[in-house]
Amino acid sequence: MLRKGSYFYYALANGMFYYSWGTFACIISVYLAGVGYSATEISFITSAAPLFAMISQPVCGMIADKLKSPKLVGIVCLILCMISGLLFAYSQNFIFLFLFNGLTQGFLNGTTALSDRLATASSYPFGAIRVWGSVLYAIACQVAGFVYDYISPLANYYIFAVAVGLTVIGFINMQDVKPQVKTNEEHFTFHEMLKALFKNKAFIMFVVIYVLFQGPTSANSVYMPLLIKELGGTTAMVGTTLFLSTMFELPAVLFSDRIMKRISYRHLMIFAGGLSVVRFVWYATCPAPMMIMSMFFFQGLTSIIFILVAVRIIMDIVDERFVNSAYGISSMLAKGFSAFIFQMISGNIIDYFSGAEAYTIVYFMYALIILLATILAFYFKMPAHRLRQERE
Repeated sequence: MLRKGSYFYYALANGMFYYSWGTFACIISVYLAGVGYSATEISFITSAAPLFAMISQPVCGMIADKLKSPKLVGIVCLILCMISGLLFAYSQNFIFLFLFNGLTQGFLNGTTALSDRLATASSYPFGAIRVWGSVLYAIACQVAGFVYDYISPLANYYIFAVAVGLTVIGFINMQDVKPQVKTNEEHFTFHEMLKALFKNKAFIMFVVIYVLFQGPTSANSVYMPLLIKELGGTTAMVGTTLFLSTMFELPAVLFSDRIMKRISYRHLMIFAGGLSVVRFVWYATCPAPMMIMSMFFFQGLTSIIFILVAVRIIMDIVDERFVNSAYGISSMLAKGFSAFIFQMISGNIIDYFSGAEAYTIVYFMYALIILLATILAFYFKMPAHRLRQERE
């Protein structure tokens, strides 16, 4: 059971990776508000995550491609992440909070695609590994809310460091990925990689859809906790909402392999987009916190579907040599650039209008942008040769 490459270590790495991320990030906006920062200042500090991700994700992907070792790059990122996360906990200065939040989540974002790459290349079903990420992330959100309210906000960061350490142990004991390419095709230049990706119409179309979807979704993770607090909810209630929504991801994760064999990527994106539009329109009405919690099943079936589609679709439409780089670039634009833009716009709107009215404007904006992404998803098509391979 505990031999190198066993299922236990894949589950440990994936589960504790998302547990650490949940502990650090799920209530960061509440933490910053609690130490006296405004919505605009919070948006700036939290925007460090997508900004640094714009660098870390493609760089980590390209380094992993060059070294042919997603495992090694992931371990280094996790160790640096642990250090910067603890430094964030002891920072009070605005600039240091921005810097250490950016470094911590930048390293986490840089590790995400590498972790998924290792999981998909294993002999175990991806869903059976990724499900532990959803379970432990959900538990982290619930625990973080209670720890914040009843123990100490600082205690969450010690828990984070321990979780990252366990993730490193999991990574060390996973099998690395060696691209199956011919010797004369192993080496490539940055220009060759960019040319191949930008000539790939299916990849470009997917990235546009992903950018429009992920920007509002990422910003929501920052402002939904503040919305609940604005409407009279507690931090523990924020944790419970995130716990329930993440737990509802489990069916999609567990059956992801079967689902994606029967339902096209296009229809999955349309489904996730449609549910997201409904969810954000509901938030825009500023209902009671308990009514926001009641939408947990919508959240559970939206973000995770896009994450699963992103992992699979890039593997299916991109040359094996450039898969890690493609993960990094798509994540940079969607979880980096787009998330940064929407977080900054949202923070300024909330400070300018203040109160529930501000959140109404913000969430109607999110709904409109994701509606556009959903419309574009109707026009997404897989390359013909990839469709033939899928049928075979």
